[in-house]
Amino acid sequence: MVATRLGHADPAITLRVYVHVIRSAEVAAADVFAKVMSGAA
Repeated sequence: MVATRLGHADPAITLRVYVHVIRSAEVAAADVFAKVMSGAA
């Protein structure tokens, strides 16, 4: 499990620390996908 590998005793800590990174990556991926689909990329 990721939390264990990072040394977090509770997986909730991992979620609180890294969830903003995951959301940012999702937004960036959606932007790239939209550009590709519209032919702008």
